[in-house]
Amino acid sequence: MGAGHADEELRRPVDRFSPARTRRLLPSVKADPEPPEPVRRRLPIAGIGASGEGDLSERVEDLLMERFNRSG
Repeated sequence: MGAGHADEELRRPVDRFSPARTRRLLPSVKADPEPPEPVRRRLPIAGIGASGEGDLSERVEDLLMERFNRSG
């Protein structure tokens, strides 16, 4: 669900509030701070298996075994 859909889902019932109810609820809505945007970070291991050989997922177990057996 995107932000636009969530906004619309909230807007529909709020649009039906009476003006008196809206005035009563508005201070509570304004007092509730908006949550911060999530921080997106790059993983330091991203691309570690990039070899240019296509899809390596079929050989991942073999590749890991080779890697760990060499480092021992």
